[in-house]
Amino acid sequence: MPQHILVAHDLSPEADLALQRAARLARQSGSRLSLLHVQSAQLAAGSDDLRRQLEERLAACVLPRAELVLRHGPVAEEILRQARGLEADLLVLGAHHRGSPEGFAGTTLERILQRSPAPVLLAVGDSPWQRALVALDFSPCASRALRQAARLLEPGARLHALHVEEVAPLHAGDDPEELAFESELFEHLVAEERARLPGGLQLSHELRAGERSACLQAVLAEQRPQLLALGSHSRGELADALLGSLTLECLRHPPCDVLVAR
Repeated sequence: MPQHILVAHDLSPEADLALQRAARLARQSGSRLSLLHVQSAQLAAGSDDLRRQLEERLAACVLPRAELVLRHGPVAEEILRQARGLEADLLVLGAHHRGSPEGFAGTTLERILQRSPAPVLLAVGDSPWQRALVALDFSPCASRALRQAARLLEPGARLHALHVEEVAPLHAGDDPEELAFESELFEHLVAEERARLPGGLQLSHELRAGERSACLQAVLAEQRPQLLALGSHSRGELADALLGSLTLECLRHPPCDVLVAR
């Protein structure tokens, strides 16, 4: 479980959802929560009203260990600075604004994902996490995404691990020996990860052969998870080897809460 959750808030409805999710996790784990608001300019007239609005939101969470942090400066850089300085082990953000003229490629969210010292949770819902899905390949970051998701789930929740053996749709099943070998490796990986997971968690898994995007979308539709966990393969570059542009697509149009771990 996280010890210190940092949630960035910009007074938007999306940020309110992120705060609700962060507060739920804090109550579940007994962790400390810091609510951060960053203004791009020096705090000036109206800052008392701003502080009051944020304090009211924080008080409504009814948390024993919570603090409000107000800062000014470039938003992404200041969020990252506070995540490092406060030693947060989970950073919670709301979804980007759909009407932003900047476009997703330039948003605060993407810049933070590239450099965050902690796993990043993009929170878009507030219902309990009963079902979670993790895209699991053989990379360390995918395994970390699985373990992080498992630590955030309550006992009795179900975590489903999906591994995709990418092949062109017309050639799916053309090489049964290769698929059997891949399946054997995946079973071994799941067995290793299962031994590391907390008790009370239901872990299921499957391997599918086909195009990554189609396979993931199909499983999302079947499983209907409240949380999707993804690995990010390198500093400054999202997991192209795992899901390619689909990772970015899941962040542009999140099907549920999305957890990204390096």
